[in-house]
Amino acid sequence: MRTQEANNILNQVIDSVEKNGIKADKIIPQLQKAREIALQEQDPLLTRALRLAWQHLEANDAFDIDLAEDIETPEENFTYFLQLCVRCENTLNRDELREMTNNLQQLA
Repeated sequence: MRTQEANNILNQVIDSVEKNGIKADKIIPQLQKAREIALQEQDPLLTRALRLAWQHLEANDAFDIDLAEDIETPEENFTYFLQLCVRCENTLNRDELREMTNNLQQLA
């Protein structure tokens, strides 16, 4: 994301997940706030990715899907997804984030 505020929000979520695991009720409001910033930044990919992520968390109270290869736990998978969001200005990260978002959308 382009703004430091949005990156701070996502980094806080990453820290929280690494320390406490995936707690949907704590994470969803932060993802929604980061999504609002993505809307202001006019980044449709990131806006969609964050929306699909929090909707999946809300529906399943977990992120137990395999979006990336070689990642074993839901927590690692989710933090990897969020790290791509933080560094979404990189073309390769955007490509991978687009693929993950398409996979998430198919699950919805």
